[in-house]
Amino acid sequence: MTYGPMQLIAIGFGHASLPTNFVDELRRLRDAGVVRLVDAVFVAKDEHDKLNTIRVSDITPEEAVLLGTIAGALVGYGAIGEEGIDRGAEIGMLSSDDGLFGLSTDDVDEIADRIPRGTAATFILVEHLWAIGLKEAIHDAAGQVIAQGWITPATLVAMGEQMAEEAESPPYRKR
Repeated sequence: MTYGPMQLIAIGFGHASLPTNFVDELRRLRDAGVVRLVDAVFVAKDEHDKLNTIRVSDITPEEAVLLGTIAGALVGYGAIGEEGIDRGAEIGMLSSDDGLFGLSTDDVDEIADRIPRGTAATFILVEHLWAIGLKEAIHDAAGQVIAQGWITPATLVAMGEQMAEEAESPPYRKR
């Protein structure tokens, strides 16, 4: 099976409830076949430190094990080369053996510790289904992604601030 690129998105909310418009939009994207939820975790902390956690995934337990195995093999290869593939694959398989792929229980606990009372956070690992055909076309053309990133309004503001700082500083001069 061919998978689309995956993206982890962290979102903080200034209240301890899951916004229905956010859920509706995510559902719309799923129903339209634009994205698939590989892992979605919502953690809310009330004013008394009581936690509410919701976890959702569109992948089967078998897919979770497969994705864990693949991710582990790639991490193992990156860490120590070919010798790390088998060991990484085994670790990845075992870590997703519970049918979950993405954030571990320890990760969720750490998130919960970090969010203030009366707020919430959600972490979603989405697979971009819309990009599968594009990924295959790039592969078939012997191409490869050499850079990527999101251009947001905040990114453009930061670029402008950096340009202003550079314009105000004197040019570098050789002595």
